[in-house]
Amino acid sequence: MDVSKFLFDNIYQKELGAMTKYYNELVYYVQRMIGDKEKSTDIIQETYLKTIEKSKTMQIKNERAFLYKVARNLVVDKVRKREKLPKVIFEEAEHFIPKKEQPEEIALINSREDDIKSIIENLPLRSKQAFVLHIMKGYSRKKISVIMGISVNAVQKHITRGITKVKEQIDLDEWELYD
Repeated sequence: MDVSKFLFDNIYQKELGAMTKYYNELVYYVQRMIGDKEKSTDIIQETYLKTIEKSKTMQIKNERAFLYKVARNLVVDKVRKREKLPKVIFEEAEHFIPKKEQPEEIALINSREDDIKSIIENLPLRSKQAFVLHIMKGYSRKKISVIMGISVNAVQKHITRGITKVKEQIDLDEWELYD
């Protein structure tokens, strides 16, 4: 019987609930980096333990990205500590995957896009209209003033309010993951 799988099924699932659905893909992700399934499962067990600890002190918004980031950090830490892993990690010349295509980055980007859409949806109506027309559609302030039937100065005020609210919310959410 696989002890790691037993621990996972009987302990971690109770603590982590829905986050456990990423177990197999995380094992595969780490296994691709180090080439050893047994050590990969050990690293993923440690990943879930660290996630349980961290979830007690902070809210984890994007669980999948968080788990990938923790797993990757653990692999890097083990390499730094010179733990014997069976192959060299990050053979970038042969297996380089651009950062924007890595699973944790894709999940993080998708989550942030959803967060920004939600922030924009919650802007006051006129600020939302001006913000979307200017920032997202590229309209000039003058054209927006004609569309909205308000002065250019009022358009500028609404755009500024929208930008300020979005920045404030991003700062409040502290878009940082576990380091």
